[in-house]
Amino acid sequence: MLDADSDDAALHALPIPARSRLPAAPQDRPPLIAREQRDLLCALAYVALGVGDGVQAVTLLDLVLREVPDDAGALRLMAYAHVATGDGPRALDALDRLEERRIEAGEGETPAPLLLLRSQALRLADRLEEGRATFRRFVAARRGRTLGRPLAREIAA
Repeated sequence: MLDADSDDAALHALPIPARSRLPAAPQDRPPLIAREQRDLLCALAYVALGVGDGVQAVTLLDLVLREVPDDAGALRLMAYAHVATGDGPRALDALDRLEERRIEAGEGETPAPLLLLRSQALRLADRLEEGRATFRRFVAARRGRTLGRPLAREIAA
């Protein structure tokens, strides 16, 4: 007969599957998840990131992106989750997919928060010079955005 201690040991001895990208859903069928379910999975991933469980967030977001591969919100969260887990190359993959989507949609320049995220991903991927250059672009984008708006003290005067 097994006791409680050996049951716990057996559970911890189970192999953990390697993280691999799930194949994308075929494009000829509707997604298996509704918008509400997608929102719930993204919210759970956000909470997982908030408590420091980036691996769980990546798993949840893999499910979303399998069904809706071009979901901008899920791609942003996925990039952040990969940065949080220290996986720079996979974060860059998500950011590249997001950038391709933005270009196809004819959107303007890359938003400053995405530049910061890309610079962190580049640093994690050991591409330090490129990361520094991207961080400089982030600083310039932030400076340009704040220079275009009046400061709070100017509004009060």
